[in-house]
Amino acid sequence: MLTADGHLVHSPADLVDLLECEHRSRLALALAVGLPGAPVPDDRTNHMATRHGMAHEQAVLAKFRAEHDVVEIPQPAPTHEALTAAAQQTADAIEAGAPVIYQAVFYADGFQGRADFLVATDRGYEPHDAKLARHATPAAVVQLTAYANALKHLAGPAMHLLLGDGTTKTFQVADFLPLVRDLQTRVKARLAAPASLPERLWDDERPACATCRFGRHCATGREQDRDLSLVAGIRTDQRRKLVSAGLGTIDALANATRADRPATMSATTFTGLRAQAALQVIQDDSRTEDDPIGKVAYEVVGPEALATLPVPSPGDLFFDMEGDPFALNGEGLEYLFGVVDADERFTPFWAHTRPQEKAAFERFVDFATQTLDTHPEAHIYHYAPYEVNALKRLAALHGTREDAVDHLLRSNALVDLYAVVRKALRVSQRSYSIKYLEPLYMPDARAGEVTNAVSSIEAYEEFLALRTVDPARAEDVLTGIADYNTYDCVSTLRLYRFLLEVREEAGIEPHVAEPSFSEEIEDEIAAQRRAERAERLAAVVDPLLEGLPDNPADATDDERARALLAAAVGYHRRETNPAWWDFFRQMAAPLSELESDSACAVPVSVRAEDWVSPSGRVRKAKRELRVWCDPDRPHPFATGDQVRLLYPGTPNVTRDAVVLAESAEDMVVLESAAPDDVHGEQPIAVLPGSPVQPKPKDEAVYELARSVVDELPTLPPHPGIDLIRRTPPRLKVAELPRGEDLIADVIAAVDALDGSTLAVQGPPGAGKTYLAGRLIAHLIRGGRSVGVTSNSHKAVENVLSAALAAGRELGVPIPTAKRAKGTPAKDCKWEQPRDNPALVRWRDDQGGGHLVGGTAWTFSNTALREQPFDVLIVDEAGQFALADALAVSTCARNLVLLGDPQQLPQVVQGTHPAGAEASALGHLIGDADVIPPSLGYFLDQTRRLHPAVCTPVSNLSYAGLLHAHPSAAARGIDGVPSGLYVHSVSHSHNTTSSVEEAEAVVEVVRSLMGRMWTDGPDARALDDSDILVVAPYNLQVRLVRRELEKHGYSEVRVGTVDRFQGQEAPVVITTMTSSAAVDLPRGLDFLLSRNRLNVALSRAQAVAVVVCSPRLVEADIRDVDQLRLVSGMIGLMAEAGRWDG
Repeated sequence: MLTADGHLVHSPADLVDLLECEHRSRLALALAVGLPGAPVPDDRTNHMATRHGMAHEQAVLAKFRAEHDVVEIPQPAPTHEALTAAAQQTADAIEAGAPVIYQAVFYADGFQGRADFLVATDRGYEPHDAKLARHATPAAVVQLTAYANALKHLAGPAMHLLLGDGTTKTFQVADFLPLVRDLQTRVKARLAAPASLPERLWDDERPACATCRFGRHCATGREQDRDLSLVAGIRTDQRRKLVSAGLGTIDALANATRADRPATMSATTFTGLRAQAALQVIQDDSRTEDDPIGKVAYEVVGPEALATLPVPSPGDLFFDMEGDPFALNGEGLEYLFGVVDADERFTPFWAHTRPQEKAAFERFVDFATQTLDTHPEAHIYHYAPYEVNALKRLAALHGTREDAVDHLLRSNALVDLYAVVRKALRVSQRSYSIKYLEPLYMPDARAGEVTNAVSSIEAYEEFLALRTVDPARAEDVLTGIADYNTYDCVSTLRLYRFLLEVREEAGIEPHVAEPSFSEEIEDEIAAQRRAERAERLAAVVDPLLEGLPDNPADATDDERARALLAAAVGYHRRETNPAWWDFFRQMAAPLSELESDSACAVPVSVRAEDWVSPSGRVRKAKRELRVWCDPDRPHPFATGDQVRLLYPGTPNVTRDAVVLAESAEDMVVLESAAPDDVHGEQPIAVLPGSPVQPKPKDEAVYELARSVVDELPTLPPHPGIDLIRRTPPRLKVAELPRGEDLIADVIAAVDALDGSTLAVQGPPGAGKTYLAGRLIAHLIRGGRSVGVTSNSHKAVENVLSAALAAGRELGVPIPTAKRAKGTPAKDCKWEQPRDNPALVRWRDDQGGGHLVGGTAWTFSNTALREQPFDVLIVDEAGQFALADALAVSTCARNLVLLGDPQQLPQVVQGTHPAGAEASALGHLIGDADVIPPSLGYFLDQTRRLHPAVCTPVSNLSYAGLLHAHPSAAARGIDGVPSGLYVHSVSHSHNTTSSVEEAEAVVEVVRSLMGRMWTDGPDARALDDSDILVVAPYNLQVRLVRRELEKHGYSEVRVGTVDRFQGQEAPVVITTMTSSAAVDLPRGLDFLLSRNRLNVALSRAQAVAVVVCSPRLVEADIRDVDQLRLVSGMIGLMAEAGRWDG
């Protein structure tokens, strides 16, 4: 920010300040105008980074000069005249068509900036910025977008970051323009108003503090004012409740009484926070100039956690990892696996490339497992969950040592000492980070330049920058990181010994499991099975990966396909592993942990009916239980869900049950048990049902991979292989048909398939199901066998019904069969064979064309694979896992993918190698919004959405290529122009529920009741069944539903977006619920997901109303993807009209 011609002008740095922290932006303005009392920022200049950054920029300049004529704009003085002249020089160079402009100057409309490079293209000038960093940051993208915006109509559609590792990141300007223009509007408004200091000179801590020049100033202010944020472990919502109750400082909380407890805070939580504050105040009072830390104290609060701490073993290992999330072009790298043994001998496993990461990971896992084989009673100790999560991810990413890591986890060989400390002790420090605990058992303070995780990342980034230009200095940096990691490992060891001492001093007896001969035998058998399974998988995975380049970016398309197929071989196991890990974790977890687990429910009370003894074919006793839950912690279960009821014991046990009915406050479940196992106890928690076994899907993928290995290095022609190769469909004709009738084109293309895959992307209301019905009827009339699969029985049955309807209309009999889900339905429109052999026999009995529906389990079955279908249609292929598509492709001669990856994303539980987590259609489309014409068809016309609703939806999710059918323009509501509206409702600190928005929804519904709804030639009065309300959280769903029912609107459909895919209504109201994205409980990516917004808005036939806080888009943006999400929401709101009711 600078003063020119008597006025303040802003730069990209000022936009970044406002993006990252509004408080920083105010302080910067106060400093710029010289307000008395404005805090002086730290000098955070990294002179070495500046020097290397300039060298990188000069290297880029040299490359441009080697290929183009470059016009350089000299750096102007920071005066109005000089900036005006430099901006004119830039404009003259653009007018002359200069190929490259270096240090282009912008100075207009209150904005000034200098772009590293402007490069001429046939679509306009595109900004390029040289950044020494190895990853794209939100700040860098905002800077580029500001330059593109300054170019106005002269800008091309793209912008580029030239990164320090030699790679280029390209972004679409349109994705970020709404956000940058919003930032500029806000900055200009602030500059136009009189500058003033904030009432409170410091602000709450946020992620941007780590790099903020005012960070130390704010931290000092929080400490001096004794803010509640100093209390270890306090959450933002808890701090807010305490402040509202008059307990605004740590001292006030420490001295509070039970009567001071906020009404909305549980007694247990309040007591714990108060005790933590009291212990910290004692330590604070002991601080002196000579001893700034003071006396660190602790108290035992959970003796059971100390009792379960394993006894020492000479084979114990103490483990710590170092990772850099920015390495390898932002993909991240785990660069150091450090471990010390019981004698404090340090063993490092280093990695600086992706192949080295794999090798280091394998060497560490092998080292750990060999140690545990030698010392079966030993454990691997670490602090905090990072190490466990990283091991899971690396096993999946590299497709190696997965069974070994799984065994380490299931056998509880890994012990998280952070979890032990949090359950067992209350410590007087302001944080439970391990370095804050060290005064208890390591009296000497940490030394060296690397002292925490953030500085270790900065140091490793420095090493990467230096290793080619200053190897000696780079080696010194690496030594510093190794010293830091060694210290962490030793600290973990000494913390373990300290906890053992605490246990002994407190007289707590350790729990020592009795050795079991049968368990040893079972472990040996399990180990043998794991080895056999690993050997079997390696027989296909290793040949697929053999000879592939170390850097995936260097791979050919076929090499990438081989790597993806190898990853798919282990997909289903990786996908179910987290569910099994959670299964065992939840069984052993304390109730306090289950209370905060959104997948579980801890009852407030339970009422159990009497057991009903088995009779007839029923072999188990059953009873109903009514379970009441805390309405502020909504349970996650729906009617029909399989669940487990948790009973206390040593160990805890579970029983199977099914949810019969549920509401916001309670649920009714039917419990089953063996007759000899019934008792009158009541469950203490409701857990998710047992994980679903993936067989035979995993076996089908294995067989596909084995058939490919047999033909390597050639990839055989096969619909599944064509899919992973992302190749255009192989046809019996020269090219995909392109006529006037899109339905006819698709049918002709399927007829022309030659053992390949065709994709059809169908946005909401574009007639995807209608197309499927017509296609099936056409194929059956031609005597071909057709399969239909999808993620759910409901989706499959929807397509079967559409096919039968099309058959009746076209006079085509369609023999149809589908195995029932559970008990066969009465009066079903198709045959319901009881099992797969019966289904195969039914197929044999059909003389010609026939139709079979089923899930991926059906079409992966060996019996059905022996007689492939002529055409297998995958519906909802945008949510159908790529690995599942490969599995079912073994049952098909040709594959047709129908769906839309721009709607709800595929649900992924596991961690997979890059690309393996994709949906079938998402894999084909890649980063594009619509499918490339070479791969299939985009149904570009929707009959559902009025043009005024279609346009913002199309811009949000379909690159503006989706259009409304002319008939959709004939829809409307009397007195309310069709289109998208925003209803702004002010509220603060709401996260998963908002009474204010619920009341606003009722007002919107009330204002619409009785208005005439016109749909072409038909007209009638709107009633509450014509309105659909979408909420992001179950708690808001229940709140809105209650509010609507209270006002007599019980027929309004209310639910989360997952419930409404495939539905439509004249009016859709979306309540965004959260006051600001910075408060979001499930993350920015969930609430502002373009997929979820697309599904919500595209249910509307005429009117879509978004009810939201005006502060919704205020967010702590941590990466470029989140920047894009916020920008998309801002753009959507800018296109919308204001709802006035």
